[in-house]
Amino acid sequence: MWYRIGQFILKYRWPLLAILLAATAVMGYFASKVQLSYDFTKAIPVNNPKYRAYQEFKKKFGEDGNLLVLGIKTEKFFEAKTFNAYFNLQQELKKVKGVDDIISVPTAINLVKNAETEKLKTQAIFPVKVLSQAEIDSCSATFLSLPFYKNLL
Repeated sequence: MWYRIGQFILKYRWPLLAILLAATAVMGYFASKVQLSYDFTKAIPVNNPKYRAYQEFKKKFGEDGNLLVLGIKTEKFFEAKTFNAYFNLQQELKKVKGVDDIISVPTAINLVKNAETEKLKTQAIFPVKVLSQAEIDSCSATFLSLPFYKNLL
């Protein structure tokens, strides 16, 4: 049997080589059209509440594979203990390799007009230090009065 297969291959080597090259070209063409998808498979029903919440999140914030959103929801955010702990967490996260930047309430900025140059200047709302409750209260009043940050941070 192996002898006959060998004879067949040697006898029809040119047509077999042409078929092999054509098949390789077709497979190469279709391989160039391959795309990866990071979407959920249809294993999760579209009427699932978690799936709907995820779709709402994507609609609101967009889709970026290099983005991590971390949020907290508390009424005590602007209390000294909570705010300073959140600020310390942010400082620790900035030290992690691969973290480019962090956008959060403690690093929020305000645009102030410079009267001399008539240009806008960025100014940190919260100082970069451990804050007392009085400092947090005054800075948070400024932060909450800025329309840019409403429903954003």
